[in-house]
Amino acid sequence: MLSEKIDNAKHPLNPFSPCRILLGLVVIFALFLLSGCANRIKSSVTTSLMNDMAVATSKHDDIALVSQSAPTFLLLLEGLLEANPTDSRLLIAAAEAYTSYATLIELDDPDRAKKIYARAKGYGLQALGQKKNIAPLLNAPFEEFSTITKHLSRADIKCVFWAASSWGAWIGTHLESMDALAQLPKVIVMMEWVIRMDESFQFASPHLFLGVYHAALPPMLGGNPEKSLYHFDRTIELTNGQALMPQVLKARYYARQIFDRELHDSLLRGVLEQRVGNIPELSLQNEIAKKMAEKLIEDGNDFF
Repeated sequence: MLSEKIDNAKHPLNPFSPCRILLGLVVIFALFLLSGCANRIKSSVTTSLMNDMAVATSKHDDIALVSQSAPTFLLLLEGLLEANPTDSRLLIAAAEAYTSYATLIELDDPDRAKKIYARAKGYGLQALGQKKNIAPLLNAPFEEFSTITKHLSRADIKCVFWAASSWGAWIGTHLESMDALAQLPKVIVMMEWVIRMDESFQFASPHLFLGVYHAALPPMLGGNPEKSLYHFDRTIELTNGQALMPQVLKARYYARQIFDRELHDSLLRGVLEQRVGNIPELSLQNEIAKKMAEKLIEDGNDFF
C-alpha cells in the first residue's frame, strides 16, 4: 500500500487514554513473554489479544500516538513468534501489522519502509505456506501458481488478503526491478480470489488495491484506467462513502492518471469536508486520509 507524508509532530500523551493504557499492558505482557513463560499461554489467547489491539488501534484518531506505539506492538509480535514460529494466526497478524506500519513511514523514510515491507511479505507468505500443497506453489511459474485457488477456502480469506497486500506493497517499493514486477500477476490472482469470496472484506480493501494497481501502472504493465475507476467506485459504494481513503486514492491515482483536475479537487475537498467517526474502525484510516488530501491539494498545482 502507498502513503503520503504524515505529520510526525509529537503530541502529549494522556496517561489515562485507552492507547496509553494499552501500551502499558503491551510492555508488561512483553516482559512476561521474555521471562520464558510464553509457552504457557495458549495461542488462542495471544492471537485474541493481537486482534483486540489491532481493533483498538484502528479506532484511535491520533496518528502520531499510534506511530510511536507501533514498534512496541511489533516487538511483542516478534516475541510471540519466537515461541510459536508456525502459528498461522500470529504470522497473519505480523504481516498485517508490519504492512500497516510501513505505510505510515513510507514517504518520510522509504528505505526503512522497504525493509519493513520485506518483513511483512515474509510473514504473509509464511502464513500462506502453512496450508497443505500451497508452499511449493509460491515460487512456481505463474501458470502453476495460478492453481493456488484450488487449495483455498473461505476460511483463508484473511490470510490470502494480507499475504497479497504485503507482497504487493513490497513490489511497489521495487518497481525498478523486473523480477519484482514479474511477481505482480500472482498478487492479482490472490486479490481477485478474495473479491470473489468476499468483495467487502476489510472495508472493500481488495477493490481498493486493484483500483490503485490499474491506475498506477502503464498499460504495457497491466494498467487500465477503466478498470481502476470500476474498483474505486465499487469500494466507495460498498463502504457507503464512509471510508475516505478510496476517495483520496481515486484522486491521487485515477484523476491524475487521466489529468482531470476538476475531479481531483472535488474528491479531495469532499474528503476534507466530511466528518470522521461514523464507523469507529475507520477512525485512524480516515484521519490519515484527511492529511493525505491536504497534501495532495497543496501539490495539485505542481502536477496539473
